[in-house]
Amino acid sequence: MLRILNILALLTTFVTLATANKLTTVYIEDYKIIAVAEMRKSGIPASIKLAQGILESDLGRSELAFKANNHFGIKCGKDWTGKTFYQMDDDTDSTGMIVESCFRVYGHPSESYAAHTNFLTNPSKRSRYGFLFDLSVTDYVAWANGLKSSGYATDPSYPDKLVRIIEDHKLFLLDQGYAPMKPVGQVVLQTPEKSTSKTKDKVKESTTEKPIIVADNRKKKTESSAKTETKPTKSSTPSTNTTKYLVDRRNDLRFITAQGGETLSSIARLQGVDVFDLLSYNEGINTQHSILDKGEIVYLVKKKKSSDVGFHIVKKGESLYDIAQMYGVRLESLCIKNNLKSDAEIVAGEQVSLSKILSKKETPKHNYNIRFDRYLDMGDTK
Repeated sequence: MLRILNILALLTTFVTLATANKLTTVYIEDYKIIAVAEMRKSGIPASIKLAQGILESDLGRSELAFKANNHFGIKCGKDWTGKTFYQMDDDTDSTGMIVESCFRVYGHPSESYAAHTNFLTNPSKRSRYGFLFDLSVTDYVAWANGLKSSGYATDPSYPDKLVRIIEDHKLFLLDQGYAPMKPVGQVVLQTPEKSTSKTKDKVKESTTEKPIIVADNRKKKTESSAKTETKPTKSSTPSTNTTKYLVDRRNDLRFITAQGGETLSSIARLQGVDVFDLLSYNEGINTQHSILDKGEIVYLVKKKKSSDVGFHIVKKGESLYDIAQMYGVRLESLCIKNNLKSDAEIVAGEQVSLSKILSKKETPKHNYNIRFDRYLDMGDTK
């Protein structure tokens, strides 16, 4: 009987860990592009920001994150004039009794990510957090320890928790120009041969002999194209010396059309632009090494928040990203306007707004295939 109970306990632990891993992957999918964009703007490692968001918002499931879109516990402060949300934290009244704290309410989690950047880069806090920006953007261990030593968090295990999340989910690849993704179609990427991260007492070394398997969450490909993507050959990849692109305009924005087989990195070199900028402009392309499909649109400049076209009628199989590229509209803005997450599967025939923000009642009919377990406990990472 005892043996059966032990087996059941082990199975329960395994299921819990597997669920926690899936939930974390979903969160990373939702916010990785925002984290990378903020890194490019501020120098805060995307791995650190995502790990903090995962930890502090309980994967977006905390009451503060769910009801107020506040993923980093940012309080109102004396200058806040927007909507507010109250809950118990650590504020006290004149008698020392704990009272409800005032937290900011954001229209979308992306605003919370930007506010987190503004908080750490605020000139008035330079004496406290300024030293962090002297650290390498790829030294996530130093950043994690630095946040603790600066007083950002009082939990003595805060740095260890951040590092664990980053390493378990390979978020450090985001800081190097890669992006961890959910398993849809896989692309084999070689990791750097050697990296070091200094801690207070020792230097951590990691060598990579095996390639990291990273998935591509863009439009699903056929079996034959997936094979080509995993093992590109010289014949399938155009020469970077001879490939030329006709720069066209859509929504008054410059873009090129992929010939098929090339990577975002090769396009960046040919067009003389930063590959990280291209990654932020084209949100559905997850790594600079992803092999592009023939006819795939790649914007060379930042897309707009809206289009002169009012609505788009969804065809079967079209994703929000497809629509965003079709009209030159930012995926984030498209999601906000339609009250949707980026991975929503919209019912064919529904209208997606390209210009105005819809009410909750006007939200296009849609489905989420992997959201059923979002409210399960995260376990030790919490």
